[in-house]
Amino acid sequence: MKKFPFLLLFVCFSTYLFAQDIIITKENERIEAKILFEYDAVIKYALFNDPEGTALLIAKSKIKTITYENGDVVSFEHITTNTAKSNVISNNNVNENEIVRASTEKIFKNVIRFKPLVTIMGIFVGGFDMELQYARYLTKALAIPVDVEIGYLAGISAFALMTGIEGVPLQHRQKSGLFLNALAGFIVLNAPPYQAIGFLANPNVGYQLMTKKGFVFNAAIGPEYNGITKKFRARITLDFGFAF
Repeated sequence: MKKFPFLLLFVCFSTYLFAQDIIITKENERIEAKILFEYDAVIKYALFNDPEGTALLIAKSKIKTITYENGDVVSFEHITTNTAKSNVISNNNVNENEIVRASTEKIFKNVIRFKPLVTIMGIFVGGFDMELQYARYLTKALAIPVDVEIGYLAGISAFALMTGIEGVPLQHRQKSGLFLNALAGFIVLNAPPYQAIGFLANPNVGYQLMTKKGFVFNAAIGPEYNGITKKFRARITLDFGFAF
């Protein structure tokens, strides 16, 4: 009788483990999903953590394997874009345009952003300031940004380098929506005859708009802490860039 609770726990854990379908893409991206329907060339699915959300399409030519909730594993590595397009569409719920779009859709993994508001404000106060950010997507919901800023204001040159973590909009890097961005690093000020190095932090929340072509527009606001001046200030940024 003592083994019964353990056995029950094991059964419950095993049931949970296989309660989702796992899609592994040919780029080794893991998608926890609920398969809704399988067409000749595409798979229609919903995200496992958002089963009532928007149904998504992925071309079979983009899939390496699918592990179904019952434990069965099916390989799709033999399917290419050409063979997927040549298949006959047997269901009217998806049309040929959707098949072609799903087969050729590019999954962006990198974003470069330019922050023009920083430059405009620098020119406005009689100096120069430029800030660039590069972000690398690790998963659909997580990115690592690296932010570089250089400036020259009122005889003082500045260099800042920050990195951190970014929560990508709507749990999917290809969509528009709210995001969280937490950056931290250091700032170097050079005002002869002295130099100063201090800590710099800038957590912010914003909205990202990404087009199907990969153009990105961001607006964000958050506090910035400067370790040299020991002060906080509100920081508003407007970005534009592109994903690739």
